[in-house]
Amino acid sequence: MTTNIRYRTFLIRPFVTANANGRFSASAVITDPSDEERTVGVDGDFGQRQEAVDRAVEVAMAHIDQRHIASDHHMRG
Repeated sequence: MTTNIRYRTFLIRPFVTANANGRFSASAVITDPSDEERTVGVDGDFGQRQEAVDRAVEVAMAHIDQRHIASDHHMRG
């Protein structure tokens, strides 16, 4: 079972799916402070479940950071 992760003010829920070939694919659902959800996919085919989880969390964190940078830039004009 995968644990939800708090990052900044967001909640990250990684999802891992076992493929027919015994490998794993991953995605993550990001919930923002206003309870809006966004799903991010992860490119890759992973040999271990934990590797897929780690990559899903990493991609979600990068997505959050990118949105914050864009938001900060827009606010500063």
